[in-house]
Amino acid sequence: MSRRKAEAERTREAILDAAETQFLTQGVSRTTLAHIAAAAGVTRGAIYWHFEDKAAVFDALLERVRVPLDEIVDEAMRRLGHDPIHCLHAIAHDALSAICYNIPFQRAATIVLHRCEKLEDDHPRISMITKLSEYSKARIEQLFEQVQQGGQLRRGLSPASARLQFDSFLIGICFEWLQDPQQFSLADEYESMIETLMRGLLESTL
Repeated sequence: MSRRKAEAERTREAILDAAETQFLTQGVSRTTLAHIAAAAGVTRGAIYWHFEDKAAVFDALLERVRVPLDEIVDEAMRRLGHDPIHCLHAIAHDALSAICYNIPFQRAATIVLHRCEKLEDDHPRISMITKLSEYSKARIEQLFEQVQQGGQLRRGLSPASARLQFDSFLIGICFEWLQDPQQFSLADEYESMIETLMRGLLESTL
């Protein structure tokens, strides 16, 4: 990589770091390119050299966050696919662990869940953080189908409904904790939360 190209890449990353901090501090709508430029120590022209507008900055900020949800599902199914209940437990465990310990993911999720105002909630990139992919949804629903076939899914609950409740429960925990991480220790609580989730979905307790 040439010196000029390396310097341009450092500037781009500095802009994204500054944007992340500004979005976290004052929200996406209230953050301007002037705020980002000042925080990054660059001119607005430098931002426009790298990004078309603030929406492009927001896109790039989410794009650089590796969201591990598909990998979490695949790894759990590789290890525990023969045991759907414990596989689902592992998926929930690893997803909440990522929110606790994967700091870039945690900060991006905070911006999406708590710093995006109404008009920005429909942005297509947001689904990276707030929703499981269609691939993961399908695989999790398959696990609930296996649970149902084994006679362990709660009576009256379909695999599709179980998947929806599973997804919504985990997103709700993330939403609540990221609103104020000091209110409780998610790292200390998420195991018991997962037990509560699974008891509500199963015909018999784990």
